[in-house]
Amino acid sequence: MIFTAIPTLNAMRRAALSLEKLADTAREELPGTMAAIRLSGMEISDLTLELSDLSQEISEGVRKSAQAVQAAEVGIRRIGVLASSKAISMLQERANLPVVTIKPAMTSAAETTSHVVQRARRAILHVISLPRFSSPRRNKSEM
Repeated sequence: MIFTAIPTLNAMRRAALSLEKLADTAREELPGTMAAIRLSGMEISDLTLELSDLSQEISEGVRKSAQAVQAAEVGIRRIGVLASSKAISMLQERANLPVVTIKPAMTSAAETTSHVVQRARRAILHVISLPRFSSPRRNKSEM
């Protein structure tokens, strides 16, 4: 029976050695692995807090933007009402003014330009028609 127990004892010895190696590996690797897991957990927690803060900031920004848009809308409506009332009052004032005939601006400008061109033409013709004085060189050569 002792001879039959030897293979079993050898198998138990090999299992014990494997268990010892596994325990040594676990003793060496487990603290680093656990530290990495703890660090990852803390980083996930920090990221969650940052996302929460960012979400609150975005919500606040959207709320303030909505308030600004509402304020702008109110201002635009007030300006529209004011402009409308001013335009109506100006039209009513103009309606009460006496009718005056006014030449269109283009007609007036065209007439003014025409008068200026006529005066310039007369002045040029006047300068051209002035008697010419003979130069002193001509007089000497003609003599």
